[in-house]
Amino acid sequence: WSSPSNGKVNGKQLIFFGGGDGFCYAFDPIPVKGDDTSFIKKVWWYDCNPPEYRVRDGKKVRYPSAEGPSEINATPVLWKDRIYVAIGQDPEHGEGIGNLSCIDATKTGDVTKTAHIWNFSKINRSISTVSITPEGLLFIGDFSGFVYCINADTGELYWTHDMKAHMWGSTMVADGKVYVGDEDGDLVVLAAGKEKKVLSETNLGAPVYSTPVVANGPLYIASNTHLYAFYDEARAKAVSDQPQKIDLKK
Repeated sequence: WSSPSNGKVNGKQLIFFGGGDGFCYAFDPIPVKGDDTSFIKKVWWYDCNPPEYRVRDGKKVRYPSAEGPSEINATPVLWKDRIYVAIGQDPEHGEGIGNLSCIDATKTGDVTKTAHIWNFSKINRSISTVSITPEGLLFIGDFSGFVYCINADTGELYWTHDMKAHMWGSTMVADGKVYVGDEDGDLVVLAAGKEKKVLSETNLGAPVYSTPVVANGPLYIASNTHLYAFYDEARAKAVSDQPQKIDLKK
C-alpha cells in the first residue's frame, strides 16, 4: 500500500519505504550489482510496531488481530532529518490499535532502539500520511475518523477532532488550514494551530476516499462521483490583475 518517498539526510539522498512487515526502511538509491541482478541496499530499518503489539504473554500475536501488529500503508514523511509514519491495516480488517513513529533518519543498520525519538500510541490504525507545517505542527487522521494535531518535535498532543466517519485519505495543510475528507462525504477545514477551530464543513454528497490537493491556487478534491475545484474568486482576480513578468528568452 505504501508509496516510497525520498530526501537528503546528512547530504546523502535516501529512499524511504513502509513495508508490509511493519518496518520502515531507508535505501541507498544507487543500485549495486549482485550475482545475477542489481538491487538497492538497506541503509537502516525500524520496526514501527511496539514490542507489545507483536508478543503478548510470551506468545506471538498473529496477524491480523485487533490488538496485534500492523503493516505500513502510509508514505513516510521526512522533516528535519526525522521520518514520520503510522501503521495500519487493510480497512476490511476493521478498526484497531495504531502507532505513529518519529524516527531519527541519521542512524544506520537496525535502528529500532537507537533511532527512536517518540511514538504516539493513542492513534488508531491509520492508512494516512502525515502533513507538517513549517512551525512543526503535525496533522494526521486515523481510519476510525479522528484527526490529531501533534507537536512534531516532542509528540505532544494538542487536540483531536472527531470526523464521525472512517477516513481513508490524508490531511492536507495549506494557507494556515487543514483540509480533510471522510467516508460520509464531509470536507472539513480546520485551523492549522495549537487550538482546535473548525472553519467550515461541507458535504460533497458522496464518500471522499482521496486526499485534498492544492495546486496553483485552487483546492482540488475528488469524491466517489465528482472532482471539485474550490478557489477564492476575489483573491484570484487580484492576482490576475497584477502585471505579469514575461521572460522573452524562453
